[in-house]
Amino acid sequence: MAWTTGGRIELVEHWPEPPATDDDVVVRVKAAGVCSTDIHMIAGRLSFAKPPWVPGHEISGEIASVGSRVAGWKVGQRVAVDPIVGCGCCTACRSGKSYLCQGGGEIGTNYGSGGYGQFVVARPSNLYALPDELDDTAGALLEPLTCTLGATQRAGDLVGKRALVFGPGPAGLLFTQLALAGGAIAVTLVGLDPERLALGKRLGAARTIDNTSGGLASELGEERFDVVFEASGSVAAVEDCMRYVTRGGTVVLYGLHGSGRAAIDSDTVVGKDLRLVTCIAAPQLWERSIDLVRAGKINLAALISDIVPFREAARKLNDCVAGHRRPFKMIIVHE
Repeated sequence: MAWTTGGRIELVEHWPEPPATDDDVVVRVKAAGVCSTDIHMIAGRLSFAKPPWVPGHEISGEIASVGSRVAGWKVGQRVAVDPIVGCGCCTACRSGKSYLCQGGGEIGTNYGSGGYGQFVVARPSNLYALPDELDDTAGALLEPLTCTLGATQRAGDLVGKRALVFGPGPAGLLFTQLALAGGAIAVTLVGLDPERLALGKRLGAARTIDNTSGGLASELGEERFDVVFEASGSVAAVEDCMRYVTRGGTVVLYGLHGSGRAAIDSDTVVGKDLRLVTCIAAPQLWERSIDLVRAGKINLAALISDIVPFREAARKLNDCVAGHRRPFKMIIVHE
């Protein structure tokens, strides 16, 4: 599938396979997660890439071919693909922050053909072997798990702390689970969707708050939290993070709201002596993410609402772009 014109995805029968060198591995895509970033990009609300393009940065598959200069991988191996590509030589890459490399990018977002196609080309260093306990759909969700794990790790020691999470989407529910896995004593989850909040409760949230009517102030009163995660992409939620974090606490900013409006009151940050952290990628945490899932600390399957065969995906993706559908988490699978 390719994003061929503004606002639409099409099933293209004879799209050229991405070029590979002797130093590359070609991966046959088995599952690809649909991220809200993909939908916003296709709809024209984000300008990471322009059509024609093959989106999709949440990818798992099996190795189809191995370049002649590649060692340690073989055809048929099941893998997850880290989509972040760096030059490997600059200061950012050498410090473990390849996602900041000016000469690189992200597969499917602004660099190379992504997981909405049948094949992706990756460097060996971007591959992680999938154990038998993780199926292909779980493999596709390792990318958002790793990103949220990176943000959670930057929040510091969570043992015995109380956490507040804004946004019961996939990222918010991952933060809920990660905070508890990291030792948080309780997580309060805030959102606008009763079904998603109920899922958050099943995944461990001690309390959920439906903020549809804007009653957060009456629900929380003077209650404050040690760590607050913003995963909703809402300007109002960013402002609430600053309000409900305790003095000397930590705010994790993760969601993008794209409004162009300033949402952080610097006087509040300074006056409450707050610590603000962010994370857009965590290339060194993929193995740890796999271990968390294998250990049963993170439930990825619970996040999946729609598993869509490749041949049907273009229609359903276009419905999402047009706003006719809002699946919780869609996974495109190749049979």
